[in-house]
Amino acid sequence: MDIDWRFSAGDVVKIRIFNNPETLHPMNHPIHLHGQRYLVLAIDGARNQNLVWKDTAIVPVGSVVDILADMTNPGEWMLHCHINEHLQAGMMTVFTVSER
Repeated sequence: MDIDWRFSAGDVVKIRIFNNPETLHPMNHPIHLHGQRYLVLAIDGARNQNLVWKDTAIVPVGSVVDILADMTNPGEWMLHCHINEHLQAGMMTVFTVSER
């Protein structure tokens, strides 16, 4: 994927994930963020009333999920579907968090 995300330690980043139902794998996907933590803010525009820190959350098929990531851990990290075969299908990206 041609995603070049670069953050600094301490950045707080809102990320919108769309689980397109017309892709090769139309199903719920457990999305995992390495090295950082995040809050699920909303699913399909409905605000989440149970804000807890996560590193993995289910993104339902056909849904849009907004997360708020706390980029505190410097390094190179992955964001990906936690189903192994989906990594090989390209459902992953690498991002960098640099020291502030």
